Amino acid sequence: MMNVARRGFGCQPFSYDLRELTKAVLGKRGFTCVDIIEKWPEVVGEDLSKGVKPEKISYSKSQRTNGTLHVICQGGSYAVLLEHRKKIILERINTFLGYSAVSDIKIRQGIFNALKENSSSNIEQTLTKEQKDLLKEKVSIISDDELKMAALQLGEAIFQKRTG
Repeated sequence: MMNVARRGFGCQPFSYDLRELTKAVLGKRGFTCVDIIEKWPEVVGEDLSKGVKPEKISYSKSQRTNGTLHVICQGGSYAVLLEHRKKIILERINTFLGYSAVSDIKIRQGIFNALKENSSSNIEQTLTKEQKDLLKEKVSIISDDELKMAALQLGEAIFQKRTG
């Protein structure tokens, strides 16, 4: 399943496995590499990335150039801002990818779940005391605050999936 050769018995970055697992799904949506999604805030800017998410890239038959990037904009103000910066964003995307992958952007307004700044309040509201205690115990060994928050969000989602 993995193309990356693992050496030794130590821990390996999860990103090696994640890239391989998501390749098929993202490929169907026209994304030849996951980097454009990972680096979206750098490509379009922090302000736009909060309300604009890439959905897919569509190409003409048997071509992988001059495609159309389909995005979801959360609210009209993001759509207007994106339209205003369209040429610059197209240049950035093509520069980032290294070829003329995208020649147009199609905007669709919709709603998506943006991660909340402080999701610990969500954990307080939706989990039982036992679940909160177990989750906090499990993530207590993580020293990086950003990684700890991501682990808490993942744990909450797992508990909700089991009970929901």
